[in-house]
Amino acid sequence: MKRLATLLVALAVALVGCSGVPTSGPVERVSAAPGRLNPGVEIAPAPPGRNALPITVVEGFLHAMASYQPDYAVARTYLTTEASRAWSPGAGVRIHAEGNPVVATETGATLRAPVVGTLDAQGAYRQSTETIDHDFGLVRDADGQWRIGNPPAGLLISEYLFSSAFTRVTPYFYAPGGRWLVPDPRFYPRGSGAYEGAARAVVGGATEWLAPSVEPALPALTLERATVTPAGVARIELRRTGGDLDAAQRVALATQLVWSFRSFESILAVSVGWVGEEPWAVDPYGQTIPVTGFPDADPTPRQGSRQLFGLEGGALVRVMEGPGEGNLPVAPGVASATHAAVRQDALVAAAVTADRSSLELAPLGESVVRPLGSSIGLRRPQFARQDSLWVNNDAGELAVVTPQGEWTHLFVEGIGEGRVEAFRISPDGMRIALVVQRPGGQQVLGLARIQRDGPDSVVDGFREVNVSTGSLAQLTVRDVGWRAADSLLVLVDDGRSTSVLAATQDGSTVVPIGPTATTGLVELAVAPGVPPMVRDAEGQVWRYNSDFRWSAHATALGAIFYP
Repeated sequence: MKRLATLLVALAVALVGCSGVPTSGPVERVSAAPGRLNPGVEIAPAPPGRNALPITVVEGFLHAMASYQPDYAVARTYLTTEASRAWSPGAGVRIHAEGNPVVATETGATLRAPVVGTLDAQGAYRQSTETIDHDFGLVRDADGQWRIGNPPAGLLISEYLFSSAFTRVTPYFYAPGGRWLVPDPRFYPRGSGAYEGAARAVVGGATEWLAPSVEPALPALTLERATVTPAGVARIELRRTGGDLDAAQRVALATQLVWSFRSFESILAVSVGWVGEEPWAVDPYGQTIPVTGFPDADPTPRQGSRQLFGLEGGALVRVMEGPGEGNLPVAPGVASATHAAVRQDALVAAAVTADRSSLELAPLGESVVRPLGSSIGLRRPQFARQDSLWVNNDAGELAVVTPQGEWTHLFVEGIGEGRVEAFRISPDGMRIALVVQRPGGQQVLGLARIQRDGPDSVVDGFREVNVSTGSLAQLTVRDVGWRAADSLLVLVDDGRSTSVLAATQDGSTVVPIGPTATTGLVELAVAPGVPPMVRDAEGQVWRYNSDFRWSAHATALGAIFYP
């Protein structure tokens, strides 16, 4: 963040001495690992100068769109009166690729560029493959000054300016039942707009995509303002539009806000209340709630074990590290498994039998196994947080299996032509990352939501996530895992080597993290808070130490997985 702040200050100084505003430059990708965010410094835009040329007017407008002000007042000074009246900057954002400068003549200017991503009116990011070809419609006003008569719908910002002008914030919403939270990432302009955006998101409810999978927003209230004191306390003031909230509703809303404001490194605590009144006293914290409050609402469950498990010769083992250390068998009843999983509490395992036709439940430390049913070509199972077991098969089908052995086969709505090759359920159990094989053989990454209606689940809202951004080679996705509640690790193959990418769930950031010059990697073991592992087809396992630094961890394993 310090480096980014220095870059922005330098950019601001450079702009003062330039007649035109640069709209292109290098894009610096940052790690997708979770962290606290600084809302950053803001570069104040300037209105158009006297007798500015068409190219200067358009470039000034593009820069002003990337600098948040109330109602984008400075950006509007570049528009005709009629265009300003019709322009709606809150309609969304289109982010265009670098290296596509505005093309200007003596009387006009156009921009043609690929659009790499969009933000909707709620701030949710989507990757894009469209191309923008926009004529700004420059005309002379009554004073003889060039002004824009045809602004784009919403905001139009280059990748470079977007990376410095917007910040990724994560509002949270309750999973059904109200026991833990689910992240719903957004992007907001840096500065005070980000604070207000985070609070408004919680009050307004989840994005259209996530809303069917989480609890709705509380009714009968709106956000009045969100401010931050010099002591780092975010003061959230609400206005009633109906009745009051009971104690449980106040705690729930405060929990969502506290977790949402954890995104900001400048925020130490949160207070919530009605406008014009004292903040609510919320048990057990009182009127000022630290951002570390409400730990039980964590979207990531506590790991029962941080130990890596695996299959060695078909037996389920705890993988031991160190010279001369043999792996420790932990489920004597599992002798010839091809795939397995360990429950979050590290007390029970599920295993697929040697012929991949049966699924068995095996308590760790015991020699007994309990059949859970059968199917053809079973693959890697996974325990979900809601105490169910998920599994896929060679036909690309998904199934949910209850502890009593009841099977429900699922259809992934919106997947199109293709079959599920691999999957991983998010830590909160409300989203699922899928590796889908298309008819041509290419394997792609996608994200879908999980809707739970009692014991039944629906998987829908599939969105493909392109991880080949910036790569000349066409990548094939081999495996995926959740590194945190809203970020992924993706195992890819470019035809020459295999490696791991770190990606946000919306694909807004995709960065390689190694290992370099490796071939034949086939499986990831990923869980929040523990070192990622990767295995090749020969059973060699590497552990992640830092980006592009992986060390040998184990050998001769047929599968690897964390609880």
